Amino acid sequence: MTETAKEPRFGEALLEGLAEALAWKQGAAALEVVNIDPMPPARIRDIRKRVAKSARAFERMFGIPAATLNNWEQGRRVPDPAARALLLVIEREPEAVRRALAG
Repeated sequence: MTETAKEPRFGEALLEGLAEALAWKQGAAALEVVNIDPMPPARIRDIRKRVAKSARAFERMFGIPAATLNNWEQGRRVPDPAARALLLVIEREPEAVRRALAG
């Protein structure tokens, strides 16, 4: 693939990013912040209760260790983005996840 005048070269883009990071560090620029819903423990507990009687049963169905699920439900840990995505799909379409994991 050839570079066009519209496409910045990698080095130029890298320098631009470093300049932006330096300006932010020096307080001269504000960066856009995106806050992602961490999925509160009560919601995780509700998801689990809707599809399984216990954390162990949830583990057997979806492969998320019971200890991990307990930590999330009790607020000791926060699910990472991939885990939140899986929990969201389980919340909306638990049977689809079961089918996908079964075969």
